Amino acid sequence: MYELFVLGELMTGEKHGYMLQEILKNAAGPGRQISSGTLYPLLSRLVDSGLILLRHEEESEGGRLRKVYALTEAGRARFHELMVEPIESHADSERLVNFKMVYFQYVTKDVRLACLKQYLAHLQAIRTYVKNFEAQLLKHRPEPAMQRVQLLRVFDHRLHVGEADISWVTQEIKRIEGEE
Repeated sequence: MYELFVLGELMTGEKHGYMLQEILKNAAGPGRQISSGTLYPLLSRLVDSGLILLRHEEESEGGRLRKVYALTEAGRARFHELMVEPIESHADSERLVNFKMVYFQYVTKDVRLACLKQYLAHLQAIRTYVKNFEAQLLKHRPEPAMQRVQLLRVFDHRLHVGEADISWVTQEIKRIEGEE
């Protein structure tokens, strides 16, 4: 996922490592921060694999060298591979879709639609799972009753959030399908 982010950000132009880290901190949200210990080894691997280039630029203050990264043609191709990769159902699916959506301007309409349709299927599968679990809970009525009631409230919340997500993604699919 972070590989997609780095390559996607470099689609917009050269960036230094600190700038990439700051953008990712904002994109990932307050609960998910990327450390230098994660980002810089990733950047090194991308340089070593020929997906990005590294050049040194002298900073105006302090005379230190700043590492500036740029995308190669191989990196551009890898970015497109990552954008068309299917979205698997896991805990980070939503974050991955959000990252992909940021870079939709760099891919075709078909790729955007495939991504959103995969995410819609993921959301619908979660809704089905929650409804089935809820039905089992109502049928078997496990004890303690207070915990069961609270769990049903959690399911109700998850269903409401899921319905809102499904509605938004469905509308976005229709909007993109209507584009020329």
